[in-house]
Amino acid sequence: MGACLSLLPSGYSTHKEVKLLDRKLGILYSLCILLVLGYVIGVRLLIERGYNGQEKSYGIVGARLNGTTFFYRGSNALQGQGDAVPYDMAHLVQNNEGAGDAIFMPTRVLITREQQLSNCADPDEPCSTNSDCGDEPPLSTGQCVHGFCVKQSWCNASGATYASSARRDPFSGAARSTNEEVIGHMPPNLNLTIISSITFPDLGTGEILSTEDESRQAKIRWNMSSVLQRAQLDPNEAKRNGAVLGITIQWDCNDLFDESDCVPHLLATQLAEGEPYMVTWANYYRRGTGANEVLLRDLYQARGLRMLLSAEGTGERIDPLQLGIQLFVMLALFPIAANLADAIMTQVFSERRHYREYKTEESPDFSDVRAKVEQLEKQTAQRQAKVMNYAA
Repeated sequence: MGACLSLLPSGYSTHKEVKLLDRKLGILYSLCILLVLGYVIGVRLLIERGYNGQEKSYGIVGARLNGTTFFYRGSNALQGQGDAVPYDMAHLVQNNEGAGDAIFMPTRVLITREQQLSNCADPDEPCSTNSDCGDEPPLSTGQCVHGFCVKQSWCNASGATYASSARRDPFSGAARSTNEEVIGHMPPNLNLTIISSITFPDLGTGEILSTEDESRQAKIRWNMSSVLQRAQLDPNEAKRNGAVLGITIQWDCNDLFDESDCVPHLLATQLAEGEPYMVTWANYYRRGTGANEVLLRDLYQARGLRMLLSAEGTGERIDPLQLGIQLFVMLALFPIAANLADAIMTQVFSERRHYREYKTEESPDFSDVRAKVEQLEKQTAQRQAKVMNYAA
């Protein structure tokens, strides 16, 4: 029933079969076998779904915004005061960055209208004397006027004051050069529609799973409130500073034989947490005719939500190879039951001394006998050599 291990330094152990008629020992061995079966069947097969073949795959994804929203306009817009201006998707979409896997939704927009190329003060470079400003022609001549360095750039409409360019980050808390500010409002009916598709070719299925299938279209609409909630981002903080969100469409297909149950779910995380996000763009146009024609632009500086989209998934289906692997795992674990029963029998049971006597048998030390045999063999070989020499 086990193997005996000699305690001699140069000892050797060999297998010895012992049949013990003991009810407690038989029950113990049966319990060990049941533990192995419970682990393989209960854990590896039922809980870990070890009978399935798995494949990790990455899909394609795109997004669009649906619904309507409005922005407050005016110097008190951040406090939710001012004129309400409707914003539809035609206005929001034109500000999007990137390709189909990214989308930008502005929440604060500062518009500086009718900028034109000229020399004007740079509000981001304060100075006291001309030496504080770099002399870098043709963009800068090293002049300090009204406490700011003068540069050639897109200058604001001056009005009654000296012209200046727009600040690179007008939302940083400093005084702004215009009072036309728009603060976004994100109602629940502003929906984020994500289009995604994925396939699992290694599992033997080439069919493309898509969010545009009729069985899934009604289940994959998320509003912006739910997106911010899953990203653990406060809506007021999102409107004030914007954020970069990583949005993942997770496909969990536990049974590819029934693809109707393969419905993706949304994961959202905040990237670069605490860092504001700003986007700048401009609309260019000309005014006047002939020699009086002037190139102008309206500068848009916006903070908002930049959403980076991705799609990934795990597909599963019953695989005969995996079933075979689990069977061999079970057969490989069966010897553990016998070894465990042996250990308990010889170390824990009250009759452990008698069990060890039956299970283990020490043999005499054959080292001296072996040395004597080798000596006799050597003497015999020498005598035979003498006889052969004499005969020759």
